[in-house]
Formats: sequence, C-alpha cells, structure tokens
Amino acid sequence: MPELIYHDPTDRTGLSPFDRAIRDITDGEEVLLVCPYISPDYLSTVIEKTEEWFLLTDVGEWLRIHGQTDREAVRDFIVNHHDHVRHVPDIHAKVVVGDGRALVGSANFTKKGLTGRTEMSVLLDGDETVSELREWFETLWAIYDSPEIDRVESYIEASSPSPKYEQSSVAFSSSESPGTASLSEPTSDGSVVEDEDAHQRLVTRVGKAPSPEWAYSYFKLVGELLSRTGLTNDDPRLVMSLPQNGTLPVSVNNRYAVVAFRDNRSRAEFILPADTDQSDSYFKQADYTGRFDPLYGEERNETPWFVGFDGIPSQVAGTEFRDAWLSAVSNELQRAEKSPYRRYHEPVVFEAVRNRAYRERVIREAFEMG
Repeated sequence: MPELIYHDPTDRTGLSPFDRAIRDITDGEEVLLVCPYISPDYLSTVIEKTEEWFLLTDVGEWLRIHGQTDREAVRDFIVNHHDHVRHVPDIHAKVVVGDGRALVGSANFTKKGLTGRTEMSVLLDGDETVSELREWFETLWAIYDSPEIDRVESYIEASSPSPKYEQSSVAFSSSESPGTASLSEPTSDGSVVEDEDAHQRLVTRVGKAPSPEWAYSYFKLVGELLSRTGLTNDDPRLVMSLPQNGTLPVSVNNRYAVVAFRDNRSRAEFILPADTDQSDSYFKQADYTGRFDPLYGEERNETPWFVGFDGIPSQVAGTEFRDAWLSAVSNELQRAEKSPYRRYHEPVVFEAVRNRAYRERVIREAFEMG
C-alpha cells in the first residue's frame, strides 16, 4: 500500500523522513536514481551502500546550482562513475527505485531538499508499479548517453565561481528530443483562434514551405529551441513574428535564432556561435553562410555566424549542429532582459509550435489538405 513521506508540518526537526526512506530502499540493493539537483557528497554516501546503481540526471542543471568547489566535485563524480550516469535534458523527476520498493516525489537529493523544504513523496511497494518505474527508467537509459567529460570541463571553465541561475553557453548533447506535450485546453481541437487575422497570415506564411513535411520539420526544431531554453510565450526576450518581408523568424533579444523564407527562399537559417569551427561538416555543407552585424561593442570576429540549409530542416540539423545552434541561442539570451522588437510578437506562432492540434490545422489549411 502506498505510504506518504513528508515532514511534520509543525516540526521539521529530527531525522529527515526522505533520507530515511532513501537509505531503506537503497541499502544493499540494485538502485535506479533520478534527480537533476544533487549534492555530490550525499549521493556518494548513498551509493556506497548499494549493490549496484545507475543515475539519470540533467548534467547542466546539476552543475548550475552549485558553486565552483561542488562543480568540481560533480565533475570528479562523473569522471569516476561515467558508465553509471546518463544525461537526460530537462528531466525533473525525483525517483529512487530498489528491488521491490520505490520513492517518487518532489524532494531533491540535496541537504536543503531533504531537510529544509516542505516536500512530499510517495513510497511504493507494489510489484507492478515498481516494475513499471523500472521499465520507464530503462527506456530512458537506452535512449540517452553518458555526458561528455570535455563538456563538463568547458561548463566549469565558462561559469562564474558562484551558482548561476541562467542558462550556460555550454550545452550538453543528447539524443533527439521526444517533443513537447500539449495541455488539455479548450483550444485542443485547433478550432479556437483569438486573432483570426494573425491566423490567416500564419497560414499564408506556412504555405510558402515546399511541403507539409518541411513545415512540420521547421516547427519541430522551433519546439526544441523552446524546450531547451525554457522560453515561454510571455518571455520578453522572445519574438515570434510575421513580418511583412515574408519570413517566419524566431528572435531572441536582438538577433534571429532561426528564420524561414528569408529572401523568399524555402530555406531554414540558424544562428551559430562566433567561434564555430568552419571546417565542421555542417558548416561546409551549408547553402548560405554569413555573420551578424556587431552589437554592444563587439568586434566583427566576435559576432555569431548565420548559416542556412535548403533541405528538410530536421534532416540537415543533426545532433552536433543542434548543440552548436542552441549554444548560440543561449548566448543571446544573456545579452538583455527584453527584446526591442517584442511588440511584434505574435502568440499564434507560439501556439502553432506548442499546440499540436492547432499546428495541424495551420498546415492543413496552408496546403489545403482534407
């Protein structure tokens, strides 16, 4: 029978019930661990009592919350246990699975999370539920890879000594994103649009794509950008517009992050970091290359690149390219707190990216499909 695990709401002193449950589950057993926010010292004390263990975490988040000393401890932990760790972008679950029991809840594996916050977890002991959790874990383990040590080193070198609460310019590669779910909203059938004029302009713009597949692919990449950066419809740094020049761009602060149909071409163009190695295969294969104009006193050689491809966007943008692209987007996020072009933002474009039913309606109307 499930058991709730939580602190006494009136007295949080004494032993942590979360720590007690974790140690009961993990002692002498094969353990599956899931958490993005972890104290390396605490994790080490847990795993030394296990028979075997495996960890799913978001390495970028794990590093981000710590200062320099603990970041180095995280790095050392990953180096020493590389085959036992997988990097899963945006994972937020906190799970401990043993042979016959599991803990699922909100508490991070940190001192603050286990002892000082108002958290709630559920202790499960049903064979079917625990087996389903193991299957979920093993599926993720098979999809994702261990973090690259050089990326961890680069993250530490590029970060300030104190904990940082913004995106780092160093991104960690992963397998292809499984996409983003839609909320159960009244607009889920794609039939309700608050701005019919903007809807019609979006339909016309999407109709410039060479095929429905091209349009779906472009929206998919923009969805990955939103997922990896955490940008929301009301974030003042984000502009998804329908300009009169016929393009379909996504801008972050002062620069395009990605744009379709520039110069009336069915081409997708992406921002890349200023230090991109021009010998990289994706750079050499680009159908267009250029550089942005300098901003904020930048030298010309410090400005990001802009590269374009004529094929299906998701087919030309492989994992290595995506990492470089999203790293450049992250750099632009740091430049300002609000885009000077925010007034041109069109929420229907954001809706088309995030709402599958509405996106299908737009593409169906754009290509006059049944």
